[in-house]
Amino acid sequence: MTSGPRTSSNPAPDESQADDGFTGNVRGQAQEYVARRKQDAVRVVSDVAEAIRGAGAGFEDAPNVKAFFDSAAEGVEELSSDIGRRTVGELYDELDAAVRRRPGVTLAVAAAAGFALYRLLTASGARPIRRSRAVVPFDVLPVPDLDAPA
Repeated sequence: MTSGPRTSSNPAPDESQADDGFTGNVRGQAQEYVARRKQDAVRVVSDVAEAIRGAGAGFEDAPNVKAFFDSAAEGVEELSSDIGRRTVGELYDELDAAVRRRPGVTLAVAAAAGFALYRLLTASGARPIRRSRAVVPFDVLPVPDLDAPA
């Protein structure tokens, strides 16, 4: 009954099954998470399309402008359905191919997104008042009257 020494290259059968169960569980949870986030992205893109269509509804008197908004909304709806149809692997492969085809555009988009994120994060915080414009009144804190009888 010698099965040989247990090393990292020769794990016990129970340990191997436990590892497969753990990694399978983690893989399954990751796939479920990605699928939920993909559906959230589809919903957000669809909501953007509805917002574009709603913004164009105000231009009833200008049919050319309304047609532009409707066309943009249809394009965004098509993107939403395309995201929903494809797997995450297909989306990743397509994005990778686009980055390789046009690295300059990718750099410009990344820079614009970073700048927008920076502006968003800095705009939400309280802005400090420059010292040259800060005016502090004399009676900010109550000062006890030392001449008054105690």
